[in-house]
Amino acid sequence: MVVLAGSICTRGGKPLLSRQFRELSKERVTSLLANFPTLLSDSTQTQHTSVEDEYVRYVYQPLEEFYVVLITNKHSNILQDIDTLHLFAQTITSILRTVDEREIFDNCFEIVSAFDEIVNLGYKENLSLSQVVTFLEMESHEEKIQEIIERNKELEAAEERKRKATEIFLSNTAAALDTRNKELMRRANLGSLEDNSVLIGQQDYQQANYSRPSAQAPYEQQPSPLGGSGIRAAPPRKGGLQLGRKSRPLGSDAEPLVNPVAASANRAPQPVPQTSSQPRIANNGILIITNEKFSAQITRDGSISSAEVKGDLQIRINNADFALAKLELAVDKPADITTQFKTHPNIDKSQFNSSSVIGMKDPSKPFPSNDQTLGVLRWKSVPKSGVTDDKNVLLPITLTTWVNNNNDGTISLTFEYENTPSKLVDDIVLVVPTVNATVESSDNNNVQLEFADDGLHVQVSDLIENPEGSFTILCREVDDEEALFPMEIVFDVTKKLDIGDKVGQVSVKGVSNASIAEDLPFDTYYKSTSEGFYIV
Repeated sequence: MVVLAGSICTRGGKPLLSRQFRELSKERVTSLLANFPTLLSDSTQTQHTSVEDEYVRYVYQPLEEFYVVLITNKHSNILQDIDTLHLFAQTITSILRTVDEREIFDNCFEIVSAFDEIVNLGYKENLSLSQVVTFLEMESHEEKIQEIIERNKELEAAEERKRKATEIFLSNTAAALDTRNKELMRRANLGSLEDNSVLIGQQDYQQANYSRPSAQAPYEQQPSPLGGSGIRAAPPRKGGLQLGRKSRPLGSDAEPLVNPVAASANRAPQPVPQTSSQPRIANNGILIITNEKFSAQITRDGSISSAEVKGDLQIRINNADFALAKLELAVDKPADITTQFKTHPNIDKSQFNSSSVIGMKDPSKPFPSNDQTLGVLRWKSVPKSGVTDDKNVLLPITLTTWVNNNNDGTISLTFEYENTPSKLVDDIVLVVPTVNATVESSDNNNVQLEFADDGLHVQVSDLIENPEGSFTILCREVDDEEALFPMEIVFDVTKKLDIGDKVGQVSVKGVSNASIAEDLPFDTYYKSTSEGFYIV
């Protein structure tokens, strides 16, 4: 298929806008479009049709009082031409508010840009209407994050300027008051040697006893050596002027603005604190907890843009008899995954690297036995470079999203999910930013809806029993599908493991005494959560 030109013309063949994709002059396109109305007859006025002359084929579609015309060669595939014509017409109507000549001229550059996205050198690109609109808008999630970072930096700089100005003002005020008080003391002491010393001392103090700012608070009332009104004398200084000393801003205990993205990137992973909603797990002696947090961005076609797993291994001991312990681990290192491990400074790193054993650097020293959580190992896993986007090597579940705009103010979302054979997750919640939706169908009847402040919560359960399936949601009062994205996938799973169970990348094979060959009893729990798991 070769498209020579795409045009919008009047019923009389006058071109309003034309884009040539091959070597055609303006005069040639004008003459071809002028010849187009003469080829039409009343019997051929259908919704989608084509006509031919001696040299080219015209594939056209009426659009209000105008025609959208594709000029192609006579050997072109007419079915593909009609499909391209459909996309041209849909793109034009999505750009124009009303189809009239003035609106077309006002949006001519956007229309030409859309034509260039659809057809390249005469051949149609494999694009949908939503993709064309996205390319024209050129919105970037990374750009939005960068704008937030820059805005926070500006706010931080403004707060720092205010703090520095306040610090300089207070320092200058304190120095000026200190000099003034010293001068008053000197004059008062000198005046006490003269006959009119009382009058001079009182007069000088009364002139200086004006209302002072709160910075005078450290100065205390001292008795007057002259027996008259007391003067405010500064306490003796313990040192010289301290340059560069940080002072808190006026007022407040408010903390400075923190960049959420930078803080999240620089903060080391910490265990999730136990709250009243998350009861503390009972410990029968030795309790080992494996935590993994999954972060990902999945495109609507199911491809994985980014994926990351952060994990840590925690140990709790409440019996001093079990404090001399060492953990034998089973570490899974797939060929498609790059994993970085980091041990606690008190753990023997070489022993872990060689035999996957967690033990103290000094075997004679015990672990703390106060039933407090101690993190002994951390790891971070990402797919290796070169692994295809559609190959899931890290995530416990993936979803493919099919979007259908019904052109009646409703949008249908069909989700196809696939649980991994590891069966880490049995229930998930899909957060969709909409407030009006219903479930149309579900393969396994395991989908429920719940409306919350942040949107629609789609609860999908029994994923271990039904590892594959699909469901459809009908969203009402939604004009643009982009308003429904990004969607967040949320899950939080805690399960007790039997001895020998291999779940996640790190599992516990056994626990023994480091000084004598004796197995120790232990319990193992696995906890997996989502952290920034999105469909974009």
